[in-house]
Amino acid sequence: MMAHDQPAVRISVLGPVRAWVNGQPVDLAGPKQRSVLVRLVLAHGDVVSVDRLIEDLWAGEPPPKALAALQAYISHLRRVLEPGRARRAAATVIVSAAPGYCLRLPEDAVDIWSLEARIAAAEQRTDTHARAAMLEEVVADWSGDPYVEVRDALWAAPEVARLTELQLSVLEAHAAAQSALGRHAVVARVLEAPVRDHPDRETAACLLAVARYRLGHQAAALEVLRRTSDYLVDELGLEPGRALRNLERDILRQADHLDPIAAAPTPTAAPLEAPHPAPDNATRGRADELAAIEAAAGSALRGGLRVVWIGGEAGAGKTTVVETAAARLRDSGWTVAAGRSPEVDGAPPGWAWTEVLAPFTGRIGRTPHAEALAPLLHDGRSSGPQTADGTVFWIAHALAEVLGQAAAEAPLLILLDDLHRTDGLTLELLRLTADRLGDGRMLVIGTYRPSESGAELGQARAALANHTAAHLLLTGLDDAALTALATDCGLPAVTRETLRLFRERTGGNPLFVRELARLMVAEGIDAAHGGVPAGVGDVLRRRLARLPPQTATALRQAAVLGREVDITLLGELGRTDDEELLDALEPAVLAGLLDEPVPGRIRFAHNLIRDTLYGDTSVLRRSRLHTAALDLLRRPGRGADSASLAYHAVAA
Repeated sequence: MMAHDQPAVRISVLGPVRAWVNGQPVDLAGPKQRSVLVRLVLAHGDVVSVDRLIEDLWAGEPPPKALAALQAYISHLRRVLEPGRARRAAATVIVSAAPGYCLRLPEDAVDIWSLEARIAAAEQRTDTHARAAMLEEVVADWSGDPYVEVRDALWAAPEVARLTELQLSVLEAHAAAQSALGRHAVVARVLEAPVRDHPDRETAACLLAVARYRLGHQAAALEVLRRTSDYLVDELGLEPGRALRNLERDILRQADHLDPIAAAPTPTAAPLEAPHPAPDNATRGRADELAAIEAAAGSALRGGLRVVWIGGEAGAGKTTVVETAAARLRDSGWTVAAGRSPEVDGAPPGWAWTEVLAPFTGRIGRTPHAEALAPLLHDGRSSGPQTADGTVFWIAHALAEVLGQAAAEAPLLILLDDLHRTDGLTLELLRLTADRLGDGRMLVIGTYRPSESGAELGQARAALANHTAAHLLLTGLDDAALTALATDCGLPAVTRETLRLFRERTGGNPLFVRELARLMVAEGIDAAHGGVPAGVGDVLRRRLARLPPQTATALRQAAVLGREVDITLLGELGRTDDEELLDALEPAVLAGLLDEPVPGRIRFAHNLIRDTLYGDTSVLRRSRLHTAALDLLRRPGRGADSASLAYHAVAA
């Protein structure tokens, strides 16, 4: 995870954000730059897309050159956190990873990450003494409020609230462990301030009251309980819970059971479910993803609505995985409803939900919800796609009622495909419906392409974090799956060299492997070394068309130099200075089209990308670029090998 020469970086987000490199504090500069670092910390090592960073950093109102500003903040942070990094060397702390950036640090390098890991470890300990000791250390090390510099930002507020709740829960768990050990004075000291500041927390009030009672302060114990009861009734309009009421009664009666200390119960593991048979060739290499969906479905049956996100570029196998999972659940008695965001422009808002509702139209016609759902059903009851806030609320209410009734009869699987191109109404209805159906036996699977996802989808994923059971990103297939897929396409023998060719040219993308294997079957293995199957080329051209013009130009120049390219040589070929070239290449790295194998070099993610770019460049332009590359490589001190010189000489 860490390079051998990576500096020792520590980051604190409890209180003002601070950072140290090799034990020395560093200057994180202004608020925006600090917010970028905090946003990456909040993601806990996950990739944060460029769109998401821009949306959050400027609260939905980015300036005209927001991308350039973000890249400048990232560049400055990298220099501060890796002061000894060689020029053009790959960053190891703030890493570029499609479709954005992530923070690559061990758990113990960030204070809040470390605390959460230690809390999880303490929860697993069944020995009361060990758990008490671990929780005591966590309480002592929780040294401030989390993310105080950004706590009012929309993107940070949910995490701040979650961590605030976590801190209070840890204090209660610490107090419970100390109480179990008979350390009542410690319990009273630990909980005095939290119960005073948070009078709605009945668990903490009960623990404090028991501690007061066991210390011989019966009146003080009753006062704690009455203060909490009064707050619940007078301020919140709620009746105190049964535990609090029973404890107050038992203290008044001086019940005998308050003297002994009950041992904490030991948690038991959930029974393992029987595994499915091995998947067929279409889903080989995706067993882990299918198991995660199956586990999410089981969780939905036991604990209410769950969401699974499946990301992957075109051809990665999202549809195959989803269809296989849907077939399995259908065989188990689930109802399946699917909707897809159309690829064409001009589709009515919420069209994916229109398709989801299709199996239930007969049910809807007999309910009072038909009129509210008219904008989705397009049955003439509505004059048009009204999406005002009030209308959306009632649409979501009716949608939840219909789906909830279906889920009450049989568990319900909803498939929402291609959410990277969906509209705001579809995502808003997903969020509102999920909130209303939290207890329903329902699993929602949403698929998307990371390189085409915008800020709205990122916001929806964040809003549904509490319902999310898994977030799966489909990457290239392993060798066993590649072999099975190629054999299934009619390739008689898949050798180690053939696997290397598949890996090099396709990156393991199932669609690309399938098309390349068919090309090999039809025209021989030699065709696979230079040819780009038509279907693959169309998919890649669509991805390339979304890049900025300067990025496309740099990629065409790099394609002439080969699959792996020296950045210095590329800059000289394009007559571009270092900063301009790096800015031009960054979007391609974020889109997953380029890798950074070693410092100072870039590599196309697979050769089909390079071949598509090369083939789409005119012969005249290719010839001139090869001639220029040959002149550069012949310069004294360049040390070019004879094969490279011959390649460019022939191509020129």
